[in-house]
Amino acid sequence: MIAFEGVSHRFGAVQALEDVTFAVPTGTLCVVLGESGSGKSTLLRTVNRLVEPAAGRVLLGGKDVAGADPQALRRGIGYVIQSVGLFPHRSVAGNIATVPRLLGWDRARTEARTDALLEMVGLDPATFRDRRPATLSGGQAQRVGLARALAADPPVLLMDEPFSALDPGTRRGLQAALRRIHAGTGKTILLVTHDLEEALALAGRIAVMAQGRLAAEGTPAAVLGPGAPEPLRRMIRPGTLALHRLAALPAAGAAAEGPAPGAPALPPGATLADALLLMLDRGADRLSFAGNPGRHLGMAAILRAAAP
Repeated sequence: MIAFEGVSHRFGAVQALEDVTFAVPTGTLCVVLGESGSGKSTLLRTVNRLVEPAAGRVLLGGKDVAGADPQALRRGIGYVIQSVGLFPHRSVAGNIATVPRLLGWDRARTEARTDALLEMVGLDPATFRDRRPATLSGGQAQRVGLARALAADPPVLLMDEPFSALDPGTRRGLQAALRRIHAGTGKTILLVTHDLEEALALAGRIAVMAQGRLAAEGTPAAVLGPGAPEPLRRMIRPGTLALHRLAALPAAGAAAEGPAPGAPALPPGATLADALLLMLDRGADRLSFAGNPGRHLGMAAILRAAAP
């Protein structure tokens, strides 16, 4: 759905991007991860032409975005930013309806879509539809911003550090909401963050940026593998790379045949990090799998997976 081909850009004497090439498959939630100044936000903005690269191409659905009308392009792409950017003089419903109105949607269709989106992001339409942005908490405002970005049902959603200003609890709630939305809609999402834990909580693929270059790209397990690049290692507290690797690996992939009667049960979708925490919490050296009593997971398998 999105492809970067040799993308480079400068801001004066600063080389913001240098020969960046990778692709985001349709339906993937790809996280662009990097430290401040790595070029990750600049790269994101080349997709909707808020930044025009000096060299290379950005393709959207196989077409070079440089040939598209910028306004039409942006109306067809959802865009969520850290500061939300809601219009203060409009109600919540008015904010969400911004792009549908520009596209000429009728009132009934717009209102139905607005209410459906409010429910999707976890806000009661009857409670929030007529409220003004000034009356919303930070988390509520970001949920409205997400609903606004999805209003015209775009195939692509760009998210630039959308949750970084929120408290940890609110942030986790919005991450969970985004996972549900992605699972339910299958949209292609490109999300920028400097937080490795957020990347692991969300990403199907990760692109690591450093000093304007692509340092690594692939599945979380591959990026965190034995060849993890130095820019990524700098983002991790010393001695914890193995724990992050466990967080990227599904527990089911390390399971062994045979039951473990009486052992604590892992829920579906658990990672090896979840398994280790459950073992430590329950004082167990093996776990069973909920819904699959014929398989188990032992501590030795977790230790092998964590090893470089």
